[in-house]
Amino acid sequence: MSWRAMVMIVLAAGGLGAGCNGSAYQPGRAEAAAITPRNVWRVTGDLRTPPAAVDHNISTAAVSADSSGRGTITLDLSKPCLFNMVVIEHGLDEMGFAPRVAVQTSLDGQTFTQRYVGVGTRRVTILYLGGPVLARYVRLQALAAGQRPWCVAEVYLY
Repeated sequence: MSWRAMVMIVLAAGGLGAGCNGSAYQPGRAEAAAITPRNVWRVTGDLRTPPAAVDHNISTAAVSADSSGRGTITLDLSKPCLFNMVVIEHGLDEMGFAPRVAVQTSLDGQTFTQRYVGVGTRRVTILYLGGPVLARYVRLQALAAGQRPWCVAEVYLY
């Protein structure tokens, strides 16, 4: 089963609530659709070509600058959004994952709260935050070096 199918199953089961503007869950509304469009996200970080992480092209990627495989990428969603899952596709290099990844969030871009530290996996890393999080900024950090530089081809929020 693909990771997209797994996400859709969780969404259909009501396991996730997502939205923007700090709004609460609204029954009957497609929650994931309420997150700001990826084309308005601004991406920064110490990876090479950070915007490649949201360019809708799996063959391009933000890549850690050296062989250490560590790095940070920060998404500015343009306004506060409610989500509880981060999905990282590693693109053409399925081994371009970090063995440990942290997710930190912020409303102001200055003070970040660590929401999750977990294991990265081949090809796609799915990071379930354990409950809804309201944030404008999402920082992903590779905490441990993998076999290859860390590749972030696409990032999705649900």
